[in-house]
Amino acid sequence: MASIDDAPFLNFLTPEFEADPAAAIEAIRAESPVARTPIGALVIERAKVEALLADPRLVSSLMAFVRMQGLTEGPIYDGVARSLLAVDGEDHTRLRKLVSRAFTPRSVEKLRPHMRALTHELLDRFAATGRCEFMADFADHYPVQMICELLGVPREDHDDFARWSNAITWVLSFELAQRMDEVQVGFEGFGEYIDAFIAERRRSPQDDLVTRLIQAEEDGDRLSHDELMSMIVGLLFAGYDTTRNQLGIGMFLFAEHSDQWRLLGERPELTEKAVEEVVRFLGTVAVAPRMASEDLVIGDYDVPAGTIVSLSTAAANHDPAAYTAPEKFDITATREPPLTFGGGPHYCLGANLARAEMQEALAILARRMPDLRLDGEPAWRPRTGIFGPQTLPLAFTPTGD
Repeated sequence: MASIDDAPFLNFLTPEFEADPAAAIEAIRAESPVARTPIGALVIERAKVEALLADPRLVSSLMAFVRMQGLTEGPIYDGVARSLLAVDGEDHTRLRKLVSRAFTPRSVEKLRPHMRALTHELLDRFAATGRCEFMADFADHYPVQMICELLGVPREDHDDFARWSNAITWVLSFELAQRMDEVQVGFEGFGEYIDAFIAERRRSPQDDLVTRLIQAEEDGDRLSHDELMSMIVGLLFAGYDTTRNQLGIGMFLFAEHSDQWRLLGERPELTEKAVEEVVRFLGTVAVAPRMASEDLVIGDYDVPAGTIVSLSTAAANHDPAAYTAPEKFDITATREPPLTFGGGPHYCLGANLARAEMQEALAILARRMPDLRLDGEPAWRPRTGIFGPQTLPLAFTPTGD
């Protein structure tokens, strides 16, 4: 058995990788299902990625990741350490159980009429002009309003939550050190607001998720005030930023594949497949980062305990061993489910909500924004974190409805 140090090397921090990650991944795939990276190991084969997502010997690497970038103590560090993304074992199971019922398919179905109404409301602001900057005009508002509605946050505060969430998203990227001032502002804004919001809900309970979390704490659950704060921040962040970026990616892909957009407008029954293909083809999250809690073997390599093991869901979603013509964007194709939402204990809690939000929005957008095309060059976030358009100028033919 070889050491992981003997695996082919992939440096994902280079401009060359940023410009064309698919080419770099395919070059590695020709040699090995596992690569060595500047921070550990990278697994790219779908079968191995899928199995390892559920392997209990791999635990969250989030805290190792932030320590690597110089964040080792303080309120931000403590808040991240209490989040669902960071904890494992019994604590993770306990925290997840408290909120999982809010994200079941049945719970999400109740929100679909609100999704459709909000999509039309946002579209009405620019539909007659035949152009928009999609991120600012639509994506910045749509998912945050849905997660805020679920939690019970008043609508007039949604823009603040979007701004704070955009700031703290840098915690999950290699930009953390450079963006620490922005992260600080986001955490402080969230912290002050949510502390007051929890106090208000204790005084005046409502039919919302925050009230239910508070009542669970008061009914004897071990959820502390600090855990409650971290839970709400985490839910707002997870329910907004990833969906915002994935929706923007979807609109970019459809602007690049006009035949697929036209097909979706003509056949709305393809919406579910369309969302799965968007998420597979270019996910806002490309890697599920984990850490080996004990020595293990991956492929032909010994991986020692303490190694950061990055499970490349992006590479797995394009594995030719699992997908026919994986580089073709085709909303009619019947494919294996994408692994973008992860798997195992850390499977994305909001996957049902994100899918529903994208399904409802895309079905309406395809009908009301025909002849979709780029209206300038998009600006993109770095790939070494949550990826997506920062700006996305689009043009289309106004329909009059």
